[in-house]
Amino acid sequence: MFGWPERPSHDSPGQRPGKRGEKGPLALKGRYKPVRHQRPISKTSLSWLCVVWLVAWCAPAAGQQLAVLQKMPQDLLQFSGGARPNADGMVSYNRDGFKSPEFQRGAMHYMVLAIARGDVDAVENAWRAVDATFRFQNETGSLSRKGEPHGGPSALAMWLAELDQAVLILRESSFGPQSKERIEKLIPKIHAAARWLARPKYRERLEQEDAQAPNRLLFDALAFGLSGIVTEDAELKRIGHRFVELAMIQYRERDGVFLEKGGADSSYQAVAALKLQVWLIYFPDAKLDAAVDRAITWERQRIQPDGQVDIAGNTRTGLGQEQWMGHDKGVNLSEITLCLLYHGARTGDEDSFAAARRIVERRKRDIHEER
Repeated sequence: MFGWPERPSHDSPGQRPGKRGEKGPLALKGRYKPVRHQRPISKTSLSWLCVVWLVAWCAPAAGQQLAVLQKMPQDLLQFSGGARPNADGMVSYNRDGFKSPEFQRGAMHYMVLAIARGDVDAVENAWRAVDATFRFQNETGSLSRKGEPHGGPSALAMWLAELDQAVLILRESSFGPQSKERIEKLIPKIHAAARWLARPKYRERLEQEDAQAPNRLLFDALAFGLSGIVTEDAELKRIGHRFVELAMIQYRERDGVFLEKGGADSSYQAVAALKLQVWLIYFPDAKLDAAVDRAITWERQRIQPDGQVDIAGNTRTGLGQEQWMGHDKGVNLSEITLCLLYHGARTGDEDSFAAARRIVERRKRDIHEER
């Protein structure tokens, strides 16, 4: 377990999130009975046993995200976002010409949903977005424009965070064997992009530019950590852990709030909790699990009985505080829904499923009224 850096706070100076004295996962139950060996274990054998134990203990728990997705109510999951690429492999604001890799991430969630429901054609369509995006990769590993990606390092991190999830889920699915060759060709490209992002210059930019946005720090963590799994690069995993630590500096334990620009935001709270849940699938940590539970409890309290998301006091969305691509930032109902679905599927908490259903039912009513 890694420790969280302390976050100075006027409310609770020097407090550190999490509980102390928790029992470790290797705590024994019942009475231990020693086993007699006919002959002592040699030092060589003992050394190998220690190595095997350390590898098993430290290795990320890959191969579980698809199982989590399949536990979600499928009628709700279809309201969690995703974007079908056009004939050029582009989605979102890239449809009229490539602007930034972050806009391509919707295609990766489209792929994930397609994998979960076994849709062969949709998975193939999503591959167009992967191929189209990496056509902009240059010899440095970044995506065009004189060694910098369109949109800056954060844009590339967002793309890698979603791409890596799609690749890992693809591997563990029934599509894995037929996608093996494609994935193997993709791995060097992912590695080159992640290693470019890991250069001190760009890593420091991420730390500085995303410092007040824990949701983005968790995107960064996934970009490094999951790229480390995909490409078997231990250093990338270590950097990923570092960004989780940075994100948790902006976590307020007493109410479970991820502080976005110094305060609570009912939209970005869900994004941060969603990304941290994905991290925990691959890098389990009981202390962070407890933090997620508190964060979700806070978020659920903002979901009203009619499915409306309370925006009172939001620091970044819903009240015209920030603009994006010429529009005021609104509450992202799809990501809030997905965040709640992950929590329900991971923990069995029916309250999270119920909150997600309220949001979806309200969206359905709004769509019906618009027609």
